[in-house]
Amino acid sequence: MQIDRLLLPLAVTLLLVIQGCTTAPEVTSYEPAELPPQVRLQIDLMLESGDFAAAAERLESLAAESASPQREWLLLEAAEYWLKAGDQAKSRLLVEQLQAFDSDPDFTLKWRMLRTEIAVSEGDIEQALDMMEPAPGAEAPLILRRHYHRNMAEIFRLSGNLLESARELDVLDLLFEQDEVARLASQQLLVQTLTSMTDSALSMLQPPPPSTLIGWMELAKVIKLPLTDPTELSSMLAAWRERFPEHPALQSLLAGYLQQQGLSSEDHIAVMLPRSGPYAKVAAAVRDGLMAAWYQQPAAQRPSLQFYDSSELKDILHIYQQAVLQGAKMVIGPLNKDAVRMLLGLEYLDHPILALNQVDDAELTHPNLFQFGLAPEDEARQIAERAWLEGHRTALILTPTGQWGERIAGSFRERWATLGGQVMEQQQYNASENDFSVPIRMLLNINESEARSHALQKLLGRRLESESRPRGDTDFIFLGARPQKARQLRPQLRFFHAGSLPILSTSHIYTGVAQKELDRDLGKISFVDTPWLFEESQGGPLSRNNLERLMPGVKGRYARLYAMGIDSYNLLTQLQHMQNQPGRMFSGKSGTLYLDERNRIHRLLAWADMEGGLAAISGYAPRLGRFGNSGQTTFDPQPDEYPPGPDPGLPPLTDREPVPAGPRR
Repeated sequence: MQIDRLLLPLAVTLLLVIQGCTTAPEVTSYEPAELPPQVRLQIDLMLESGDFAAAAERLESLAAESASPQREWLLLEAAEYWLKAGDQAKSRLLVEQLQAFDSDPDFTLKWRMLRTEIAVSEGDIEQALDMMEPAPGAEAPLILRRHYHRNMAEIFRLSGNLLESARELDVLDLLFEQDEVARLASQQLLVQTLTSMTDSALSMLQPPPPSTLIGWMELAKVIKLPLTDPTELSSMLAAWRERFPEHPALQSLLAGYLQQQGLSSEDHIAVMLPRSGPYAKVAAAVRDGLMAAWYQQPAAQRPSLQFYDSSELKDILHIYQQAVLQGAKMVIGPLNKDAVRMLLGLEYLDHPILALNQVDDAELTHPNLFQFGLAPEDEARQIAERAWLEGHRTALILTPTGQWGERIAGSFRERWATLGGQVMEQQQYNASENDFSVPIRMLLNINESEARSHALQKLLGRRLESESRPRGDTDFIFLGARPQKARQLRPQLRFFHAGSLPILSTSHIYTGVAQKELDRDLGKISFVDTPWLFEESQGGPLSRNNLERLMPGVKGRYARLYAMGIDSYNLLTQLQHMQNQPGRMFSGKSGTLYLDERNRIHRLLAWADMEGGLAAISGYAPRLGRFGNSGQTTFDPQPDEYPPGPDPGLPPLTDREPVPAGPRR
């Protein structure tokens, strides 16, 4: 089932709600049926412990002993908890039993929202859209109206339609006028949603006045500024308040941003990056991005940076100990996956470490070590989620031979199966060749079509005029390819009559630089990528256009690593907040970043469409609840991780201007 992209927002939040990842501290159940206090307490304790199935069973037993309409209300509540427990079948059975119950509008509204959540969990997007309309009126109970708009906001946000998500949160904000705690949480999510949008989108998509959303969008611009001086931020927030004196933003919300103290001249940061070996060029790009972010701070407030050469794996533990002895309070690096594993093996890590890689063992964690990387596996999983939300259910996989191709194919296949999708065929191609007709013919099942035609000719004893056609049982192709190979693969797919099949790909098909004539051969391809690549002039001092004068490599093959370097520096002040507030996101250059329960940082990327040789952002990748948090990711820049191409032109670290040491504690 193919649905319009504008309808995607109604496809996702309910998955988040179903999987227990809510954002506001309020129970969403509406319970007119009274229960003895001790019984309700038992059920509440089950819910607090996450035992939704036990709560559902208890409610069903209570319903069996109750008369109408209390019986139906209890069953509806039980259906909600069966769904949260992951048992869609039991939830659907109860909901279908209650379909004919004609009680009051409140029951009908809650039944309709629950039926919608079931439809979304089963991938029936069209039915979900039908069930969500109309929105509840002012006469509906306040808790049900909050439930509706919160769900709608989450649906839009997770599907990438951030503007519509913000609109829903703006409506929700007015429904929390008497609950400041819940209102603060809702406003935090509203600003967080808007800060995930590009600066150009915040400027171009503003609604006409007097909408309060204008003020929220202008506030998001202030929050996005790379300000590390609290005095400067305080001045900017005060100026914003003068522009919007009647805006409903809580003072506690603004005060919270001021409390997020930036780095200061008293901080000492150790940076562990290799100067030689296979990781040297990757490290140089990360380092330059980090330095660009460092230079954005006023000179008197910049922390001291001390660089350590981590080229030799055997020196990692010694370097870390040396950095701590020399006063480091925070560490960025190392880059090598084995080096990260060695640090995780230490019993004591007294200071926060932002490692620039992620280990394979998901159970190997430490509360003071955060793992951050550009994992291609994350991209493959987000492609699977996007395809599922667009109504696709069957896929073809075409990736290159080798470790990188196997990694992205495996991650896509695993996530696709979890969602309920089918892989109809998977093929690999040899990237050292130029003729891909054999794997493409096998992928499209053309060989079997020709074999059937030959068999029929033999049976009839005469030649038949026939044209081999590709399979008709698939919805799209997941393609893994570098730019040069993608430009060769796309025309060959068209030659074999697969030109109408949608193609979804990772960021690797795009060089990061507009090359209209070369990329015209790609046709129309959708892919996930780092949003910073598309903020040419809207990213402020750290935009690619501004940095290109000093760092030509920002428009080279390591462009995405510059964004990672910028984020690695700016994340240092955010890690504790992200750790203390599960679900909190940070709007970075490499994507919208969030932390999972294992201290792994994941990225929500931008969706871009390549058409007519030019790429442009079309939305943002969704985050589908737990599944977005739990996957194992790796970033290990092996020789095949980056395509051959021009050197970014960066001098070795030892040849660069030394970083002032500054005072140390």
